[in-house]
Amino acid sequence: MSLCINPGCRQPNHPDNDSHDVCAACGTTLVLQGRYRVMRLISKDSGFGQVYEAYERNVPKILKVLKAGHSSNAKVVELFRREAQVLSQLNHPGVPSVEAEGYFLHYPADGAEPVHCLVMEKIDGPNLRQWMVQQGNHPISEKQAMLWLAQLTDILDLVHQHNYFHRDIKPENIMLRPSGQLVLVDFGAAREMTQTYMANLGDSGITALSSAGYTPPEQEQGQAVPQSDFYALGRTLIYLMTAKLPNDPEIYDSRTNAFLWRPNAPQISAPLADLVDDLIAPAAVNRPQTTAAILEHLAQVRSRQISGLSGAHPSATRSNWPVTTLDPQGGKPALPPSRSFLPPWFDQRPWLLVGLTGVALAIPLGWYAITQTSRRSVTESEVIELVPQIEVQPLGTLSGHQADILDMMLLKDGHTLVTASSDATIRFWDLQTETALLVLSQHTNAVKALAMTTDQDILITAGDDRTLRFWAMADGKPLVTLVDAHPLPINALEVSHNGKFLISADSGGDMYLWDLTDQTGRVNPQTLVETGPTRKLQADGTVNDLLFTRDDSYLASGGKSLQLWDMNDLERAMTLSGHEPLTFINRLDISDDNRMLVSASSDQTVRLWNLADQTAKAILRGHQSYVNDIRIDGSQLLSSDAAQTIRVWDLQKNAHVETWTGFDIDIWRFVIQPNGHIVTLGGTEPVVRLWSLPSDTTSQRLPSD
Repeated sequence: MSLCINPGCRQPNHPDNDSHDVCAACGTTLVLQGRYRVMRLISKDSGFGQVYEAYERNVPKILKVLKAGHSSNAKVVELFRREAQVLSQLNHPGVPSVEAEGYFLHYPADGAEPVHCLVMEKIDGPNLRQWMVQQGNHPISEKQAMLWLAQLTDILDLVHQHNYFHRDIKPENIMLRPSGQLVLVDFGAAREMTQTYMANLGDSGITALSSAGYTPPEQEQGQAVPQSDFYALGRTLIYLMTAKLPNDPEIYDSRTNAFLWRPNAPQISAPLADLVDDLIAPAAVNRPQTTAAILEHLAQVRSRQISGLSGAHPSATRSNWPVTTLDPQGGKPALPPSRSFLPPWFDQRPWLLVGLTGVALAIPLGWYAITQTSRRSVTESEVIELVPQIEVQPLGTLSGHQADILDMMLLKDGHTLVTASSDATIRFWDLQTETALLVLSQHTNAVKALAMTTDQDILITAGDDRTLRFWAMADGKPLVTLVDAHPLPINALEVSHNGKFLISADSGGDMYLWDLTDQTGRVNPQTLVETGPTRKLQADGTVNDLLFTRDDSYLASGGKSLQLWDMNDLERAMTLSGHEPLTFINRLDISDDNRMLVSASSDQTVRLWNLADQTAKAILRGHQSYVNDIRIDGSQLLSSDAAQTIRVWDLQKNAHVETWTGFDIDIWRFVIQPNGHIVTLGGTEPVVRLWSLPSDTTSQRLPSD
């Protein structure tokens, strides 16, 4: 769909725009600078601007457009233009590329004031806040922390060498390429280190920017210095190493202003923790003064690690040490950085790729977009856009959760919704009245998975506190709690169709089979306290979803790998290969006739598999980002993605037949009510969103699952 970016246009998504070069509604040109055609809105809430996806021929780009209300604000316009100025000077895989003419003015046909535009490289991947949520909010390892600290310091060195400092480093402003390379984004707040600026520190004319928990004290007072970036970098690392936000009471005491993070990062050695504490020193003078100092300190940490490995040959340890800069195309080491201060161990090129590979295989780089748009032909893109585009309308939101909502379940009555959140609560909602019914709050950490006994009398919940909890659906009364049910945070739950078994899986690939029935054959979770799990299975890496076939003869697990387990012979699993390497299976479903397994992946595809012989049946392509959720309804399949669309597929023809647009958030999970209303989770606010389809669309007949 071709969009008009004239803020005064009455219908920017006019259906005739796809076949014209000027907007059918207002007459404004649709081909910006004679090169870029805007295809979809990504975000309305990106600071002072809106973010779109645009295409230069078949190459995707990011287009930032300054909101009309800010065009007359000289300071805001200056910040917007500065991002283009800074990025056009930097050439680094850790920075989005912007051409010299990337900033331009776009003039509406109605004579209104020009629109400020910035076109830049599209980074295929999530930001680190999204990545942490998507991979289960698990603290990163020391190896990963050192890799990312080295990469970000290398990026900051280039920025500082060009006499700029970023001023807004935080997880949301760091993105992860498919290769594993981090990319620092959003340079709108960057400041030039001129003598005039340094002389005017404390001047009220210096713009103060603040991101709660990441901004150092001096910057809060409008006196940012280059070392302010190091403080924000340290606070970002602490979030990644503890999986706790800076204002979490477990690491921050607001009464004493004490920031005690180390007990929540036991995997981090004292030398590395000391370096991080140096980065977040309250006074800028007590922090490392240069990027070279950070890397030298990091080299010392690594040297202590190597010397602590008794009898280890140097070649055996070098392969575990990461590289700062990666090739965004293939994960291979890029050309050596030109900065001469880099420690000698950064020039040990033969083992750098080995180290990267070890890191990539050791952690769940899960659920990021490995976009292949640039490889697609123009013909394929055009075919994708030929299907009907149905725009949904917002109906409202359900508020109450205080953090990301990670799972939901619609009950058989079609209007009672259960949600699980990172705020450690489970909530019940009445979708008819759009009201909250009940809150369950005994979990001590993020709740990530929901399951229900077949009679819907008992709710089962699990998450990062590693407990399994059983609740009475009638009144929310807790029935049974299995403490330390898993060694790692629990990602997924599923109850067999015959109601006898529960399967649970964690981020390390451990899967436990639990017998829900007692000696009389009745469901009785109390017996689990004494019996524990009946069987342990080991999946190939992290598990994101579990599903029994409709006859309970097989169990499917999806995550790092897609595996099928024969319930009569659980000794080994059959691995179904086909999804792209280093991508993750996000969701599974089984066809009504029990003949087909469907998997949705971060490689932007949905794949169909024959259950009878475990062979690939078809690949459904067309999503522009990672596919998060799927739902089969008879001969149709619905799939949602991080590009804010739901696609409808004809399973008899394996064809894309319709796209639902109009969602202004990524769609992490969705369900369809019997009345055709759509319920979605996703985006940056912890709310449930309700949507409706136009009354004249045939898709209204789609029922709930």
